[in-house]
Amino acid sequence: MYDSRALVFYFDYVDPGSFLTDRQLGQILPEGVELVRHPFEVCPVPHELIDGSGSDWRSYGETVADLADEAEIRMVHPTFVPWSRKAHELRLHAAEQGLESALHETVFSARFLEGADIGRVDVLVASAEKVGLDPSESKAVLDVDKHRDRVVDLRREAEAAGVRRVPTLRSGDTSLEGPASISELRHFLEHLRLL
Repeated sequence: MYDSRALVFYFDYVDPGSFLTDRQLGQILPEGVELVRHPFEVCPVPHELIDGSGSDWRSYGETVADLADEAEIRMVHPTFVPWSRKAHELRLHAAEQGLESALHETVFSARFLEGADIGRVDVLVASAEKVGLDPSESKAVLDVDKHRDRVVDLRREAEAAGVRRVPTLRSGDTSLEGPASISELRHFLEHLRLL
């Protein structure tokens, strides 16, 4: 599916561990390493939304918060966990305009720095406008589900490749699953000869 030398990042915009991993990679990944972002909805539509106040999700959030503190990464932990499909659809739209990285950063920041409900189209349209996308066009793309099928297909591709959770980092046959400490992430990247 991907070049065996590429580092593939399976993530979801509502997953705090994905945000943590994204920020850690920003701290330590050298320029020139090919990073491929692959969406993987933790709660695909129409499944029931994740209960952000449930004990499993809270415990996971606490683990991520401890790892974030260790890496000096600031983040908030919203208790409401929306569906993320529209956010992933918008990222695909932004990629067509050459603005994928900027939109990716903006959506993650909206969720885990501002606590925004990124399941709402108006919130996503505001993020699109911040990075220079036309807000009317962005809203239209989301309203007609232009990239819905691609988001669904990308999750299926990930599952077929053996991905079961986010965050997951993979290069060739080597994977790191779940949120990791900065030292574990360094070790993983050194093993891949990316550091």
